[in-house]
Amino acid sequence: MNTTKEEHNEHGRPAADTTIEAHRPYWTRAHHDWRFWVFLVLMVTAMIVYVVSQDLSMGPRGQQHQPVPENVAP
Repeated sequence: MNTTKEEHNEHGRPAADTTIEAHRPYWTRAHHDWRFWVFLVLMVTAMIVYVVSQDLSMGPRGQQHQPVPENVAP
């Protein structure tokens, strides 16, 4: 006796057991998606670069600006 399970019910919709995963909201199953993990790694990398580079200031770090003397002859 060979019985095959119908993939669609009488209304043309997929059977209930095949759509359980699809009916959950995306944010509850997002951690299973590779794009989520790529985005997360890139975001954490960007935050680390921002903090390590002192707020992305790329100027010289060791040199201090000397004040201009007030009594300079023109």
